[in-house]
Amino acid sequence: MEKALQNRLLYFFVAIFIITNLGFYKTYLIHFPTFENFGWVYHVHGMLSMAWILMLVGQAYLIRVKKYELHRFIGKLSYIIFPLFLASLFFVAKESYFRNIKKMSQADAFAQMPLGGTIDIIFLGLTFAFAMIYRKNVGFHMRFMACTGFAILGPGLGRFLFAFLGLPGPVGGITMLICTTIVPIIWLVMDIKNKKSAFPLGFYVVVALSMTAAGIGSHSSWWQGFAKWWVETLY
Repeated sequence: MEKALQNRLLYFFVAIFIITNLGFYKTYLIHFPTFENFGWVYHVHGMLSMAWILMLVGQAYLIRVKKYELHRFIGKLSYIIFPLFLASLFFVAKESYFRNIKKMSQADAFAQMPLGGTIDIIFLGLTFAFAMIYRKNVGFHMRFMACTGFAILGPGLGRFLFAFLGLPGPVGGITMLICTTIVPIIWLVMDIKNKKSAFPLGFYVVVALSMTAAGIGSHSSWWQGFAKWWVETLY
């Protein structure tokens, strides 16, 4: 089972690459070469996002062809690429907040922050940290790296479904829920059934559901308070 999962991860990461590029075509890539109204932070974030996704694809391929030494060597580059990716996500989230605050109330701008990458920074950072901590545990490492893929899939998938395919809100929303939450839940159930540790997928599912709750309750007092603290402290 574990070997089959390793092989399927390559297809999963390739799918993320394709969906992300198609998703951002109408909202970003179509503006090439002028990219009017897009600041440098978006370009840097886009390049680092692609670098990370390509690294996921390359690493999965190297495992599949048993190039373990090269896999470990390239893996060391992730200690540079991924923190830079998270930093770029932070600045994109910051830019998004300040753009929103110019056209809506502060409460509404706070409510938009779950969609702008604020929680993703913490989520992705912890997932990557666990992947590195457990890098010698093949099962844990593979699952946590897959979880970074599930987390990164969201933004590109959303744009692919709504901007590229033009699906109606409910259909697109359900599709996103299935791909980014239901599939990991099924994987978690399978792991438990096969007597594998529930920790990696369980961690992802709990945080993913918490992020969904934050989005639904983004006008609640607890989220508004957290968002205000985040802005005043870090922005």
